[in-house]
Amino acid sequence: MVKVMKSNRLRATALVGGVAALGLALSGCGLLGGGGPDRDPSNGQITNTATSDAFQIKVGDCLQDPGTTSVEKVVTLPCSKPHDYEAFDRTEMKDSDYPGETAATDQAEAYCKPAFTKFVGISIDDSTLNMTYFYPTAESWKQGDREILCLVTGKKGEKTTGSLKGAKK
Repeated sequence: MVKVMKSNRLRATALVGGVAALGLALSGCGLLGGGGPDRDPSNGQITNTATSDAFQIKVGDCLQDPGTTSVEKVVTLPCSKPHDYEAFDRTEMKDSDYPGETAATDQAEAYCKPAFTKFVGISIDDSTLNMTYFYPTAESWKQGDREILCLVTGKKGEKTTGSLKGAKK
C-alpha cells in the first residue's frame, strides 16, 4: 500500500528483483519546477550533497534512501560518495488516462528489467543487485507526471560507490 502525503505532486516506487515489494510515495514541488541539485555545467553531474525536489532526479543521478514511505524531497549526491540508488534509465507512460497502480507497476517492471540488463550487463534475475522504479500515482498523473524512472541499488540494500554501469554483478 502506498502512503500518500498531502501535496500537489506524488510519485511511487516498487522494489523488485528477489526483494519483497515495497511501496514508496515521493512528492515534489513541481514536475518542471526548481529545487534540483547543483550540477557541473560541463557534464550535468551532481556536484554536492543536497536535498532536492524528487522530480528533479535525472538518469545518472545518485540518491540516498529517503527512509520513509512518504517524502517530498530526496537527498541527492555525487555518485563518487556512498549512496543507496543510481538512476539508470527512464521512459514516459503513453496512456491517456491513469491506468491504475497495478498497470503502472507492470509497465515500470516491463521497461526497467531489460534496461537493467543493458545497464548492469546481466539480468536482474542473475544479479546480486536490486532494482527500484518510480512511477506515477493517480494524483501525480493529474499534474502531468508520466515518467517511469529506473533505479539500481546494492545487494540487500547495501550502499554503493561509483556507477554500477557494466558492473556485471
